[in-house]
Amino acid sequence: MKKNENSIYDIVDENFMSNFSGKHIGFMKDYYYKVYYNFCRHIKKKILPQEVFFTNMRRRKIKLLQLCCPYCGHVVVIPVQGTIDELKSFNYCWSCGKSSATYNVFSQLSSLGRIGHFHAVGLKTIQTIYDEEEIKSLTYEVYHLEVVQLTSILEVILRDFFEAFIHINYFGVNDNYISNVINKSTGNDFMKIDKANQHYKKALNINLRSMIDDKTWFDLIDLVNIRNTIIHNNGMIDDKFKKTKTFQRIQDCICGDLIFLDEKEINNYLKQVTQIADIIGKAFEEKYSMLKYGLIANYYFNNI
Repeated sequence: MKKNENSIYDIVDENFMSNFSGKHIGFMKDYYYKVYYNFCRHIKKKILPQEVFFTNMRRRKIKLLQLCCPYCGHVVVIPVQGTIDELKSFNYCWSCGKSSATYNVFSQLSSLGRIGHFHAVGLKTIQTIYDEEEIKSLTYEVYHLEVVQLTSILEVILRDFFEAFIHINYFGVNDNYISNVINKSTGNDFMKIDKANQHYKKALNINLRSMIDDKTWFDLIDLVNIRNTIIHNNGMIDDKFKKTKTFQRIQDCICGDLIFLDEKEINNYLKQVTQIADIIGKAFEEKYSMLKYGLIANYYFNNI
């Protein structure tokens, strides 16, 4: 997964301007030029004529950076003096502190990577001291902790993207209000891919099940079922668990009534969580990039 930094910011240039509709582009040119004009007057810089300013915009010493936050509805244009590379440091919304949904997912997955690396270093040490059966017992809770962390990340991913989709559909509505409504009405549904999918279908007309293959779907279901057994029964399976399809699919991990995991299983579940994140992230970025220009133009039209 790519970091995808800076996606809630855009440099105002010819390519950016070309995405506004015919009814918006004249209004937006006048607005952006006014921001540029006032900034130049403030810092006592030479002011270019409007027709000149809107050519070779990325090469100008003074550039305009447009923020359009899909989470809190904050829209602002920022005149800056700097190079293109310097502008890449703008990654977070000034109002709510959030970055792009994809970057937030990247941060979540990176945390598990750090935890896994720490555990792997410890495993190499104990492999020089203990035999295979002893290592299996010593790592029992370690891999369980990684599963619990990974299911928490899955829940955050599914919930964050859901909220992001909702916010661009109802752009400008108070962020905290929508978030509170979602949290109150959905409970922990976003931990479970099948229940989360019901919300995506009903609220957004997005069917996650049709977007991923059978293995990914069932692995994500198994991941949460394993997590629940770990949390509620310390990894010991009961009669209820034995009746699930998950029990049949993870036979290789069961020893007696306990679920033993290793690095191979963890990496597989991490791969599946990353895959669903990539798929939803791509769908969100496509919709956001499509709606963004209309949202920006309407915001300025209604607030100026």
